[in-house]
Amino acid sequence: MSFSGKKFKITIAICCVVLVIILVLVSPLFYIQEVIIQGNSRVGRFVIENKLGIFPTTNILSFNTRNARRRIMTNLYIDNVHFRRDLPGRLYVTVVERRPSAYVEHFGSFLRLDDNGRVLEIRPYTIEPLPLLEGLQFSRFVLGEILDVANATDFDAVVLYTQLLVAHDLIHSISHINVSDPTNIRIFVNYLDFHVGGITDADEKVRTIVQILYALPDAGRIRAFVDMKEIRPQYNLELLQ
Repeated sequence: MSFSGKKFKITIAICCVVLVIILVLVSPLFYIQEVIIQGNSRVGRFVIENKLGIFPTTNILSFNTRNARRRIMTNLYIDNVHFRRDLPGRLYVTVVERRPSAYVEHFGSFLRLDDNGRVLEIRPYTIEPLPLLEGLQFSRFVLGEILDVANATDFDAVVLYTQLLVAHDLIHSISHINVSDPTNIRIFVNYLDFHVGGITDADEKVRTIVQILYALPDAGRIRAFVDMKEIRPQYNLELLQ
């Protein structure tokens, strides 16, 4: 077979491949027929759908997930987005939401933070039972960014305890977290004041708080403090007047 004959066959093969690709891209069989959105609880389905940029003739193979992810993540409550194509026409969209975990007061308004200290929004009032963070010093904030506090060590401590309280499903029971003194962080369940010290043994201290609250069904009405700055086999409630 001559060289020109081989070249002709290669050209024909390439043309056939290109033709198949074109047919697939224009075929209604591969239009996105169904979008399944998962993982969203705070961000509505229609909000996400509007950011996808899908039209009746959008091909599932040529759908640009990178651009869709970028548009969806303009919503500050969404931390990440994952896509999965189920051929011929089903698209799965799984979102990972940021979880509001605390408030910080700022000139009469309230900054709503996630458990990494990222500012999700500013509100005139609180709308759910989340702890109010006290003692943080900052002069400015940017929506969508980590709160810029004067003392990063203090902020790292409050973020750590917030994450642990979320992990132990205790965050909605906490009324205040005070870090005015980073060597004696205080976690409040209404009038019950836990003095947890610094970040040493933080996970064990939070687990102990869970156990104490479980043993005290009326903990929300008790005026007392518990010295937990050091790990002990037993803790005493010091009742307050």
